[in-house]
Amino acid sequence: MASYHTHSISLPSTSHPITTQFDQQLTRLRSSQAASTCSSSLLTYRLTCLTELYVVVDDMLQLPSSKQSLSQIQTVLDGSLRLLDACSTSRDVLQQSKEHLQDIQSVLRRRCSGAVVN
Repeated sequence: MASYHTHSISLPSTSHPITTQFDQQLTRLRSSQAASTCSSSLLTYRLTCLTELYVVVDDMLQLPSSKQSLSQIQTVLDGSLRLLDACSTSRDVLQQSKEHLQDIQSVLRRRCSGAVVN
């Protein structure tokens, strides 16, 4: 009988309070969009919702887990940029090699056809 190893992912049973606040603020903002009229009090309410949503997002970004995730993403992006630089350099070297090869082929064709090479 074959033995298989399985891994389980433990997810938190409850959401982080900031996540709950985010969901609530987003729901408030979306529900205000359903209003058919556009009064100054509604605009004020929407701006208040946006301001509170902004504060919650800022709080989310300050969480240690968010900072760690952003740091890991930054590391991946830095690696990707280095890889793109290496690919660009490789492309340039290959292009130069291709040009030199074409020059060599041209010289060889001239020699084979009996033309004088300088």
